[in-house]
Amino acid sequence: MISKSFVPIEDSRRTLAAQVQERIREAILKQTLKAGERIDQNKLAEQLQVSMAPIREALKGLEAEGLVMIQPRRGAFVVEVSISDMDKLYFTRGLIEGEAIFHAVPNLTDAHFAELQEMIDAMRRATSINDITTYIGLNHQFHVHIYSVLDNPHLMQVIQTLWERSELYRFRYMFMTRDTESIHQEHDGILEACRLRDQKLAKERAQEHIYLTQRGLHDQFNGNASKVTPRHEQ
Repeated sequence: MISKSFVPIEDSRRTLAAQVQERIREAILKQTLKAGERIDQNKLAEQLQVSMAPIREALKGLEAEGLVMIQPRRGAFVVEVSISDMDKLYFTRGLIEGEAIFHAVPNLTDAHFAELQEMIDAMRRATSINDITTYIGLNHQFHVHIYSVLDNPHLMQVIQTLWERSELYRFRYMFMTRDTESIHQEHDGILEACRLRDQKLAKERAQEHIYLTQRGLHDQFNGNASKVTPRHEQ
């Protein structure tokens, strides 16, 4: 059901639809809106004090992110989590992001390294107070900051789409199956490889970082500790 915790949208420089989309996304990630649940658009519009137009636009955006499924004449539903879909997402991310960091390493500067270190430090502060939302935002910034030096909008669009589609899994996974310090150490290792200008090592560490997240998700959803190989299982 729609949580009573939704508060009215306040006008800002961002569009109403963007603000509504962010509110619904947060409710899905925090499982206030449950997987498979039908989203009551009328009630949501009433609680946020907006018209139906930004609600519909926001839901279309969330459908593009893979968080919502819109069915004609039935309405909008929160997507069900799928291990098969998760495997495909992380397999694809491993391939693309591994190559992205490999080619990005030669273009990184000392200024980039300093900024990346600041992000790692900020992630540690966020996890120390269980601020999952802030951590996820910083984690995204960290990886994208590396890839952005390639100045390739086509690549960034693909990576952004994959990140949006895997966000639901990442949010559920954080702090549930792994020691957070080990995650920070993986970021440390990626940055170290970049500083060393070791393209192969950076690629290996970035891919392992992705596949360890995949493994943790399997452990959580299946309730076992079976190893997940870093590829898509047919």
